[in-house]
Amino acid sequence: MIKIEKDIAAVPSSLIPAFADLFPGMAVIPRLSRTTHEKRTAIIDGEKYVDKDEYNNRYKTQDIRDALIAIYNHKCAYCEQKMERYNVEHYRPKDTYYWLAFSWDNLIMACPDCNGYKGTHFDLGEGGTQVSFDNTEANVRLINRSSAGYDAIENPKMVNPEVTNPLGQIKFQKTGLIESDNDRFAYTIEKCQIDRKYLNDDRRKLLDVFERDIRSALLDNEDPTDQSNEIAIIVKKFIRDSKDVELSFLAFRRYAISTGWLNEIVKDL
Repeated sequence: MIKIEKDIAAVPSSLIPAFADLFPGMAVIPRLSRTTHEKRTAIIDGEKYVDKDEYNNRYKTQDIRDALIAIYNHKCAYCEQKMERYNVEHYRPKDTYYWLAFSWDNLIMACPDCNGYKGTHFDLGEGGTQVSFDNTEANVRLINRSSAGYDAIENPKMVNPEVTNPLGQIKFQKTGLIESDNDRFAYTIEKCQIDRKYLNDDRRKLLDVFERDIRSALLDNEDPTDQSNEIAIIVKKFIRDSKDVELSFLAFRRYAISTGWLNEIVKDL
């Protein structure tokens, strides 16, 4: 996991509540916005999420997908795996928090596996009290940016990477295993199964490739100066890749750098 930067104020048009003053300069409220607002109103009035395509499709419209793809760079919020297939996922489960089903600050991008494992897991921490929704126009108008207030009341165990920075809270083993001494991050790792073998192996392979390249630099060059120059290029590439937001597993790459694993590999060889 890495910190995800989302502009909560940049709400996709289809999620904006259908009040004319929220669409300044427009003679007519866009159809997508009106439709989503109608479904949102029906859910709130019924106090229950309706699990039908006509409702499920409202948080998967193209403007939402495009915005999340740009924010997440086609990567899962939890495991950081690059995805061809992805889910528009709810941080707070829509079955419980029905009124947040179409709320911008509750929508994240997740791979099918993390999404499936996460399911409806959303335990509250010590002192947390589950929020409810007071159906007023004022609250509906604020529906896309209400999570921060809820977090203060509920103290959720599940981490939202858009809100909480994982830096310094998660650590890795050279095997690729992810872990944490922080209760919230440990809970999130467990429930989303971010330590599953497939992911651990893919993270570990980054170090395997680095070690292979260093070994090749030593074997392919007899001159110590040439060896040092090529090793420096390999190290710089690893560091550069750790800053490329489009690549997978940035947290692992950065952890490997900060803990000195690259230097250890070079020295061992």
